[in-house]
Amino acid sequence: MEIIVAKEAGFCFGVKRAIELAYNHIEDNNTYSYGPLIHNPQVIADLEAKGVKYVTDISSLKPGTKLIIRSHGAGPQIFEEAQKLDIIDGTCPFVSKAQKIAHNLFKDGYNVVIVGDKNHPEVQGIKDWAQSAYVVANLDEANTLPEMDKVGILAQTTLPEKLFLEIVEFLQGKVRDIKVHNTICRATHLRQLAAKELAPKVDLMVVIGGYNSANTGKLVDLCQKMGTSTIHIEHAHELKADMLNGIKTVGVTAGASTPDWIIEEVVLKMVEFSDEQNKEVQNETVVENAGDAASAVNEKVETQDDVNISSVATFQKGDIITGKVVQVDEEQILVDVGGKSEGIVPKGEISATGDGVDLKPGDEIEVFVIKPENEEGHPILSKRRADRRRAWETIEDAFENNTELTGKAVEVVKGGILVDIGIRGFVPASLVERGYVENLEEYIGKDLRLKIIELDKTKNKVVLSQKAVLDEEFDKQKQETWDNIEVGQVKKGIVRRLTDFGAFVDIGGVDGLLHVSEISWGRVDHPRDVLQENQEVDVIILGVDKNTEKVSLGLKQLQENPWKAAATKYPVGSIVKGNVLRIAPFGAFVEIEPGVEGLVHISQLSNDHVEKTEDVLSVGDEVEVKVLSVDTEAQRMSLSIKDAQPKKPAPQKKKEERKEEYVTTNDGGFTIGDLYGDLLKGNGEKK
Repeated sequence: MEIIVAKEAGFCFGVKRAIELAYNHIEDNNTYSYGPLIHNPQVIADLEAKGVKYVTDISSLKPGTKLIIRSHGAGPQIFEEAQKLDIIDGTCPFVSKAQKIAHNLFKDGYNVVIVGDKNHPEVQGIKDWAQSAYVVANLDEANTLPEMDKVGILAQTTLPEKLFLEIVEFLQGKVRDIKVHNTICRATHLRQLAAKELAPKVDLMVVIGGYNSANTGKLVDLCQKMGTSTIHIEHAHELKADMLNGIKTVGVTAGASTPDWIIEEVVLKMVEFSDEQNKEVQNETVVENAGDAASAVNEKVETQDDVNISSVATFQKGDIITGKVVQVDEEQILVDVGGKSEGIVPKGEISATGDGVDLKPGDEIEVFVIKPENEEGHPILSKRRADRRRAWETIEDAFENNTELTGKAVEVVKGGILVDIGIRGFVPASLVERGYVENLEEYIGKDLRLKIIELDKTKNKVVLSQKAVLDEEFDKQKQETWDNIEVGQVKKGIVRRLTDFGAFVDIGGVDGLLHVSEISWGRVDHPRDVLQENQEVDVIILGVDKNTEKVSLGLKQLQENPWKAAATKYPVGSIVKGNVLRIAPFGAFVEIEPGVEGLVHISQLSNDHVEKTEDVLSVGDEVEVKVLSVDTEAQRMSLSIKDAQPKKPAPQKKKEERKEEYVTTNDGGFTIGDLYGDLLKGNGEKK
C-alpha cells in the first residue's frame, strides 16, 4: 500500500506560533489560555497535563497570572479586562490583521460584513473589534442584509475563497460604495489546494483533525466532492485495519490545527497495518503443512532408541526462549535452542529492518517461537518479536516507575524525531532540549536520554521527552546551587546570553548577572568584545538575593587589580605613553594600561590656552603624559601632557644698536653757527 501525504498539511504558522508560546510560558498552576488555544483535543489535553488550563471567564484570575490569548484571537474587551494579568498574545497574525481591518472600516463609517461562521471564536473576535458587524455564512444569508450605501467586507481566515468571491460579487451589484478585503489565510488555501490535487490520485483520503475544526471539516467536504472515498479521524487509534482493505494508494491530509506528531502516528499506523498483512502472508507460507510435517518427525523420533526425549527442550508458540547463534547468512539465522533441530530465524524476523550483520556464531539471543516445528522439524523463530516484547516490558516498567531510557535518534519526521528504544518512539521537537532546536538532523545517530510522557500499547504509541530528563537535572542542580551558594565563592559557569549591560552566566541551574563593569579592570564597551555565548568562565559571587533569586557575579576580581602596583610602576614625575579613552569638557581620560587611567585636566593639555578639549585631542590618540599624582586607594591619577613635552629654550635678547649724536648745546639752546653756519662760511671765503 502506497501512502501519500499532501504537500501542505497540519499546523499552519499561526497555530504553531500559539502552541510554541504556550509551551514556552508554562508556569506551575499559574498559566491559562482564553478558550482552547486551537481546535485539537489531543494538543489541548497535552497542554492541560503540563499545566495550561483554558478558561472562558477571566474575572476570577489573580493579578500576575499568565493568560495566553488563543490563536483565534479575542475582542478588545478581553484585553482591557486582562490588564491586571500577564498577557501572552497568541493571536494568529492573519487574524490580527483582520481585526484591525474590521476596526478601521467601522471607524471610517462603513457597515462591516464578515463572511464566516458566526459561532466561530475567530469571527466573534473580529466582530467585537468592529463593534458592530453583520455575519453571513452563505449567499442566502447575504441576501437578507439590509440596504446599505457603504459596506466593508472581509472573511474568516479559513473560509473557502470561492464562497467569499461569490458573496463579494453579489454585494457589488447592490452596494454603491464597497471595500473588499480578502483576509483568507494563504496557508488554508494551500492546504485545500493540495488536498484537491491529491484526492483524485488515490483510492482513499484520510483527513486528520478535530471534529470541531472548521478548516478540517472543509477539507473533508472538498475531498468528498472530488469523488474520493474519505474518512475523517482525530487520532491514529480511530484508524482500523479493515478501513484499508483493498486500498492500494491512500492520501493523507490534515487541518491547520493538527500537529505533525499526530500525522506521523497515523502514517505509522497505516505502515504497521500494511506490514502485518504482508507478514501474515509470509508466515502462512513458511509454516504451511507444518502440522503434518511435525507429526511425521515425531513418528520418526519415537522409533529412534538412542534419542533421550527428556533431554530435548520443548516449547510452544508464543514462548520466548534463549538460544545460541550457529550460522548467519543472507536469508536466515540458525539458532541452537536445545531442540531436536536448530531453529530458523527468517530474514524478516531478525530485526525491524531485517538486518542481522551484528550477529555472529556463538552469540546468545532471545527468540520468539512462531512455530515449534516446520515440515523439516526446525522451529520457526523471531528475534524481532522477542526484542519487541522485551522492549515493551522495559518501556512499561520505565513508564510506571518514571525511570530514564536511552534511545538512538534514527529519523527526523514532521514535528520531531523517531528514536529506537526497542520499538519506534516519537520525541516531539519541542521536547528534544530545554530550549529551541533549529536543526534536528544534528541528533541523528546520537543517543538521547529519555522519559516516557505518553504510552498506549494498544495504539503502539510511545511519546518521549529528553527535555523532561534535562529539566529534572536542571531543577536538582538549581536547588543544590541555591542551598550552597555564598558570597565570595568562585564558580565555573557558562555564558548563556549577552546583553548591552552584561552577560548572564549559568553557574549550575542559576543564571547570575555579570555586569559589564565587573568583566575587566579595563574599559569594556560591550560584553561581546570579551565574551561569547557558551564560553566557560570562572566567576566570583559578589551578591546573592534568594528572595528574588538574583545573583551578581564578578570576573575582574579573579585578576590582579592593576592599581595595586600603579604607584610603583608609574611614580610621580615619570613620563609614560597612553591612549585617550574619553573626552570631557574639563579634560581627557587617558588609559596607561587596561584598568589604569588618569585625568589630564584641560589646563594640562597644552602650554597654549585650550578652549575645548576636542580642539587638541580625539578618542584613540596616543599621547605622552607626565604623572603628577597617584592615589591607589581612590584609583585616581593626575596627568599632564604639557609637562611631558620638552621645554623650549628661552629666546636670546638682541643687543641694541648704539647711536652716537654729536650736538653742541648751550643750555639746551642753539648757536648762531647752528642756524647760519653755511652762510657764515660763504662770507668768509669771499673775504
